[in-house]
Amino acid sequence: MDEQQVVRLVRAAAAAFGVDPARLERLGGATGQVLAVDDVVLRVGYPGVLDHEQVASKAAGHVVPVPATLDRYDDPAGDGAVVLLRRAAGTDAGALEGMSPERARRRGVACGRVQVALGQVPAPAGFPTVRDAGPAAERMLLHLDLHPLNILLDDDDQVTAVVDWTNAAAGPATFDLARTASVLTLDPHLVPLLGHPVWDAFLGGWTEAAGLDALPPEATAWACRYMLEDLGGRYPEAGLAHVRAALDDAVTQGAGETPVR
Repeated sequence: MDEQQVVRLVRAAAAAFGVDPARLERLGGATGQVLAVDDVVLRVGYPGVLDHEQVASKAAGHVVPVPATLDRYDDPAGDGAVVLLRRAAGTDAGALEGMSPERARRRGVACGRVQVALGQVPAPAGFPTVRDAGPAAERMLLHLDLHPLNILLDDDDQVTAVVDWTNAAAGPATFDLARTASVLTLDPHLVPLLGHPVWDAFLGGWTEAAGLDALPPEATAWACRYMLEDLGGRYPEAGLAHVRAALDDAVTQGAGETPVR
């Protein structure tokens, strides 16, 4: 969807929702187009993608807070759609500037507990199973992008919403845990934070609460492959060497495959 399509779609949806398009501000995020004003958020996307997100969010909403869906606008030509969501209170979990290590750890624990709760949610019927899960693998709801920017916390460090369900799929709960562990420790954007006391406290809280340091090696190997595929077009080969090394370590520990460099 190009920028002109997005602008046209947002204007039409804003009119349908009774929202002033001139006051909308873009929010950050790598997937989808997200805009907000006052206490509402407009999420722009293709109808099928938004359908998928809404099904995943509804399933997760039985155990964790998710943004309430207020309305939806579908382009008459079928070129796109916009979902109107209630804007969740709070800031993203990674907004740690000025915080003490103790508070950062509390925020990490809150994120880890939410992830454990999500690991108990069965995947909705018809959800695609992640690759390499195996025919007998459990089918739990996987977020697959559960990082600090997609969890919102209030001033008391309580989770107010889990957002961005674009990548949701079905598979073993350990795969989702391993995916998060790989993001927090291997993503090139976050690696420079390792060793900083506040970030380490946040990471330690999440790791302890969710058991990110006790994952089966096959889950870790799967998450490393997922990251290599996801980031392969954004970083030079040398920039992902540490991810390939982590994959080799996981394979050596028991994934049952020949190490790949």
